[in-house]
Amino acid sequence: MKAKETYLSRDFRETVALRFPTRAKELNTAFDMRLSALLAENADASKEKQYHLKRQILPGISAYETLQRVMPQEEALQTVHGYVEHLARTSHKQLAALLHIPGLYRLVPGVFVKSTRSIFGPAAGFAPKELQTGNGVWRVDMMKCPYHDTCTEYGCPELCRCFCDSDDISYTGLHPKLIWERSMTLGRGNDRCDFCMKVR
Repeated sequence: MKAKETYLSRDFRETVALRFPTRAKELNTAFDMRLSALLAENADASKEKQYHLKRQILPGISAYETLQRVMPQEEALQTVHGYVEHLARTSHKQLAALLHIPGLYRLVPGVFVKSTRSIFGPAAGFAPKELQTGNGVWRVDMMKCPYHDTCTEYGCPELCRCFCDSDDISYTGLHPKLIWERSMTLGRGNDRCDFCMKVR
């Protein structure tokens, strides 16, 4: 099963080409084989869950494991964190630019409500508990998350924090009248993620 190129696989290939040119071919092959194995092991996951597995979770695990062949674990973790962070900063920039359109910021909590129900719902392996979804507030406790579950299952729960951090980078300070709050995440060892985006 040939995996589609993702931002994680692209950044991984760039890292090995720059830093380990003599071993780039070997590392790329190891990455591809590991990713194929992970995809095969998770082939029976729902279409909704596959979206997250193929786009981020499994390429992240493959990159993290493969980089540990040539660097210490902490450095491998920081390298993958860098890939996720770079994408989050880009997405923050694009969203913030979009929100220059007058009044558009008011719609953001409502958009979060819709996307939670469609992309981050039970079908994808999430367990959202809606606390408030109206009047300019989106407040959800996430009790279960496939990013956390899959990373834990494959023995790298610490990797999940990269994805937790990416939310904070993407959504903090998008607009003066929008507040992003979160004090707990499953990936950081809490029993839930307490998401909140609200109009001030």
